[in-house]
Amino acid sequence: MSSVLPLVFVSFLIAGSAAVLLAPTRAVVRSRGVVVAVRLTGAARADCREVELDVMVSRPEGGQFAARETTLIPENSLGWFTPGRVIDMFYRPDDESSVAVRIPPRRRG
Repeated sequence: MSSVLPLVFVSFLIAGSAAVLLAPTRAVVRSRGVVVAVRLTGAARADCREVELDVMVSRPEGGQFAARETTLIPENSLGWFTPGRVIDMFYRPDDESSVAVRIPPRRRG
């Protein structure tokens, strides 16, 4: 029993730390963006293609800003990123030049 207690304590610390790291903070804003343009760069890794996305990102308090993000997208999700599509985005309010795109879950089949 005494060997289980330290294991439970360490597990709690690890899980607690992960929960703190994954909790939404004011440092990152979740938003929506509209895809304006999509360009394949030609680079590929495993079953992913590198694309350059031009998006218009909405600010929650109103207004919007243009952003460009280069990211890897699974081949079976490429059809999701078409001009006019509304996608989930994340950005730092103090640095709007750095955005992240939420890739939808992979489709099976």
